[in-house]
Amino acid sequence: MIAAISLMRRQDTIDLSRFRRHWLDVHGPLVCGFPGLLRYAQCHVIDSLAANEAGLTMRIDGFPILYFDNDTDRSRAHGSPAMAACNVDSRQFIGAVSRVIADVSGELRSNHGRFSLIEIWPEGITQAPRPVRYQVRAQGAAPNSTIPHLPVTVGSITQTWYDSLVDLECAAATTDDAPSARFAVEEHWLV
Repeated sequence: MIAAISLMRRQDTIDLSRFRRHWLDVHGPLVCGFPGLLRYAQCHVIDSLAANEAGLTMRIDGFPILYFDNDTDRSRAHGSPAMAACNVDSRQFIGAVSRVIADVSGELRSNHGRFSLIEIWPEGITQAPRPVRYQVRAQGAAPNSTIPHLPVTVGSITQTWYDSLVDLECAAATTDDAPSARFAVEEHWLV
């Protein structure tokens, strides 16, 4: 399985509430029209004690994660009219973005908790310290987009799910001080 993950920062002129509403209600349905899309999650970064300084300084507001069976399906989606419509709509609310293409290892289940801890590791990691690891193959600007590129270096991304924000924060408090940037997110599964 392949994941296309974006690291998104909202436009400076848009407040967080408006950013989230537009992303969910306007942009989300456009993404759901991508051919070959298996799953689509919007991971909205929330204020939490689980975040660390490395994560806070990145100023990332969200992680859309699109799952595909293979590169052919992903390429077909990225070249589709639905993607072209998304690129136009993105100019309404996204200030900067970095796109990551990654191989997925670990178990993605439909009954994960609503909250997850996303960690960005600057170097690639070979052993997944968390249930799901996204091993980065490529990173750069979003394809065919005019949104400015967010210059963030990503080697791997890991994700761990929790039933509540309290559970997430308790688990993060016991996490070692690894060289990862940590984000608490609330997930919205659209596909």
